[in-house]
Amino acid sequence: MVGKAWLVGNPHLTAEKITPIEERVTDGNVLKALRKLRDSLGQEKYDRYIAPIHNIACNEYSVLIRTSNVRERSLLMRECLTDIQDAFGVKSVRVTG
Repeated sequence: MVGKAWLVGNPHLTAEKITPIEERVTDGNVLKALRKLRDSLGQEKYDRYIAPIHNIACNEYSVLIRTSNVRERSLLMRECLTDIQDAFGVKSVRVTG
């Protein structure tokens, strides 16, 4: 947290733990694809790589996923790319971090 020392101890700020993505998604098609993805990855991998993502958007051609940092992006792309493509039925997956 270089340059962010003013954040520590600030009474006006609070931090909340991020909830799993499936609790924040409202689109039924995305929820169905996430369940399919959980089944193909297994619960442990799903909890490690998919549950903490920030946002997910998709259409019939592609999926866009936003992670919290570049490390999470790299791990997600390395470990889950083909499973994401299969679960959502797309060829293009873009992950930003």
